[in-house]
Amino acid sequence: MTSPPDRVEPPLSPAAAQLSAALQARAERITVSRASVMEAFREALPGAASGDNARSTLATLLHEIAEHGIFRLPTSRAKWDAGHPALPEQVRILTAPTTGTAKPSRHVSWRPELNWAYAARLTASQTQDLLACNHWFRDTHNHPARRAPLPLRERSYEIFRHEKRLDALITGALFAPGRLTLEQLATYREPPPLAHHKLGDGNTLLVVENSDTYATLRNLLIPSPGNIGYIAFGSGRAFEASVENITELAGIHRIVYYGDLDAEGIAIPARASINGTQHGLPTIEPATGLYQLLLAHEPTIGDIITNERASSLTAWLPQQYRQAAHTLLAKGQRLAQEATNRIELSIEQNWRL
Repeated sequence: MTSPPDRVEPPLSPAAAQLSAALQARAERITVSRASVMEAFREALPGAASGDNARSTLATLLHEIAEHGIFRLPTSRAKWDAGHPALPEQVRILTAPTTGTAKPSRHVSWRPELNWAYAARLTASQTQDLLACNHWFRDTHNHPARRAPLPLRERSYEIFRHEKRLDALITGALFAPGRLTLEQLATYREPPPLAHHKLGDGNTLLVVENSDTYATLRNLLIPSPGNIGYIAFGSGRAFEASVENITELAGIHRIVYYGDLDAEGIAIPARASINGTQHGLPTIEPATGLYQLLLAHEPTIGDIITNERASSLTAWLPQQYRQAAHTLLAKGQRLAQEATNRIELSIEQNWRL
């Protein structure tokens, strides 16, 4: 009898993985300064770092990486700036190698694709992972068929005999800018499918976080979709990656999102928007009419969110709803989107786009 599989945390969003890798390449010391964080941001995501929403984007990604236990954000308010949303003066890398455990691997004959490794300070574990890649580069040299693109986990199994090894490595220092790339390994992150339903010829896509609310809104919109051309089921955090599939929907020029009013429910569209814009999609907007209805309901118990985190999260919401949402999160309350049920949505019509 086989044992049940280990519980796997959702992976970092693509942009967060890139920033994490760039930050960890700078982790010769446990503490990384604000200046180094900004350098890593500009290096890993130059488009996002120069955009109008650069501060919000960076705050969103830093909190996401911290939630995955890769580094720790300051607990003292004095170590955050006064901007909106607030940014930390430094971060503490929890996965940084201890002094003396990392050193250049000068006694290995690295393939040309890995010339940077001669000068890099690598831990023993990083060296072993890189050696596996080195062997793959060697064995597939002059064999184009073996370098035909494969999805990430298929390539990971081929190189490491472990289908999830690359999932872990792409968030670390080996994949920092100027080092390994997925293109070199002829692989790619296959986004999960995005379940959707075509409603009409409108140019707007409505994405809904949870399945029952998706079904309710789909059925209510079928007779009269207005500007909504498609409705999609976000499926929680899966939308952070499946957002890429929107590029396949013809005629969509606007994306609006409706989810729970809690930390995860607000973070999902913010992260998905960062990923989507990197694929040429428009910024994801809140479905303001639906959130207005939701905020009129009585909240339930949720997790208490720090002021800095709440400030970062609510930056995605329209200005008129930020304070109410911030208060909700700081009090340890939440609003599930299922509170706006089919009966209410059938009667109220102001939520329609």
